[in-house]
Amino acid sequence: MTTKTDASRINTLLRRLCLPRWLGRAGILAAVTLAWIWIANQILIGGSLVNYSGLSSLGAQVVEFLTRINPYLWWGLTIILSLIVLSLARSWLKSSIRKGRQVAVSVAEIQKLSQAMTSEGVDVLLWVWDHETGPVTIGDLITARDQLQSGRVRKLATARAQHQVLLQARQSASNQAD
Repeated sequence: MTTKTDASRINTLLRRLCLPRWLGRAGILAAVTLAWIWIANQILIGGSLVNYSGLSSLGAQVVEFLTRINPYLWWGLTIILSLIVLSLARSWLKSSIRKGRQVAVSVAEIQKLSQAMTSEGVDVLLWVWDHETGPVTIGDLITARDQLQSGRVRKLATARAQHQVLLQARQSASNQAD
């Protein structure tokens, strides 16, 4: 087995664990989009019905000017409100993703995954996971997958070899000092 296989196994587990959240997010965003399209349409329809003839005391030129720019005013308002809705939706989505990454993975899932992975893949997962802070999370699995794909196995092997060389050098130095 290779690290590509390990990354693939983690991907499979992530898809299974994250699919309900992804579908929920997609449903919420679709509902918000449809609601906003309806609201924006209502704003534009309502704006097109505005009559400025009540402002005739300000002069015919003012009424004519306001009548001429009326569609642009309502489109501008709709665009500004769209940016606000988009910003709120983006903020919610980022928060939802952050919370989703903090979800703990069950012991049974970790057991199945670890039994299917190579020892190098398990080493990468152990390197990513900080067992002092809590259980393995979806975020840890995502990071482990990314690290496997970026060559972390090779980097860990190099670090171990360097560690051994330094330990031997320290041992040699202490033997010469005696």
